[in-house]
Amino acid sequence: MVAMKPFATFAAALLAFAWSARAVTVGLDYTYDNLNGGGFFADHPVARAALEAAAADLSAVLEPQLGAVPTDFFSGSNGATTANIDWRLIVSNPVTDAEVLLNTFAFAANEIRIFVGMRPLQGSAIGLGGPGGARVQISGSGSAAQWVGAVAAPKAIESSSRPIAGPLPLGITAFEAASALATANFSLPYGALMGSVSLDNDTDNNGSPNSLADLEAFWHFDHTTPVEAGKRDFYSVALHEMVHVLGFSASENWEQLASGSTWLGGEAIALHGGSGVNLLDGSGEHLREGLMSPRLSDGAMQEAAMDPTLTIGTRKMLTQMDLAMLRDLGYITIPEPSTGAVLALATLVFAVRRRARWRR
Repeated sequence: MVAMKPFATFAAALLAFAWSARAVTVGLDYTYDNLNGGGFFADHPVARAALEAAAADLSAVLEPQLGAVPTDFFSGSNGATTANIDWRLIVSNPVTDAEVLLNTFAFAANEIRIFVGMRPLQGSAIGLGGPGGARVQISGSGSAAQWVGAVAAPKAIESSSRPIAGPLPLGITAFEAASALATANFSLPYGALMGSVSLDNDTDNNGSPNSLADLEAFWHFDHTTPVEAGKRDFYSVALHEMVHVLGFSASENWEQLASGSTWLGGEAIALHGGSGVNLLDGSGEHLREGLMSPRLSDGAMQEAAMDPTLTIGTRKMLTQMDLAMLRDLGYITIPEPSTGAVLALATLVFAVRRRARWRR
């Protein structure tokens, strides 16, 4: 067990450098926690404060690059032919794990929304997080000869918002959508929007939520104090799962860069002695077990936040390697990449359902 100094969130450190005003907003949504007989975070403000601190610290390291999404419906016409593109978002209810379909939605510029809740997680998992997916309905009327021109209008409109391309260029296709009026498939990639994070409330794996006393014996909820011996740090697990929402292990960009335990992204390779071999663990969903990297807050060496396990009685914060991985996925982070390159934002694969678990 490592002795810990009193904890201050990384967001506070960044505020000293006036970075936070430029950040992406990772916002937490407690809708399903409150609607499903839960309300855990409403009744437990210390646990909620730890979640909010993790979201703030992640927000603070992401440069703005995400366009606003004012609507889910786009329409265009060409002569007598009309074309409509109607989006649906899919997210896992963090309390029940049921699939939720959002028929209407809007996002502010640089907003990423994470639905949070507590639920029983089986086996060794103490946290579960990942991005949402999407469906699209394409409809229209008129002639096939005018279809390409009709669909070009809503696609052009969408190019200024995240469901299609965001403000930066994307070179990766999220999925192919076909229409009865189209002569060929066309690509509709979309960028980071939302996801869900579930934290374990069934520490003995009997299928039922534990009492508050049992949860307080298992979890260290207070992110402002050192982690007590024998407890799992709630802040650390929440932060880890929120990074998964950004597409870490569950995005098309990830699939392009992960090859077994080898990572092909240049930013992380540069921090790994010039090689991506064995940078990932055997599952290909996390950094290698025990990978050390300088902590962003003070430069001290720490296991990367995105390795697969958390040592009981310790806290993890974001490290240089965690941010390098996010840059490889297409995010612009603070500190900015040493190359000065402006990278495209991460795209999430169509209807992504795979979410990564953090073990006990």
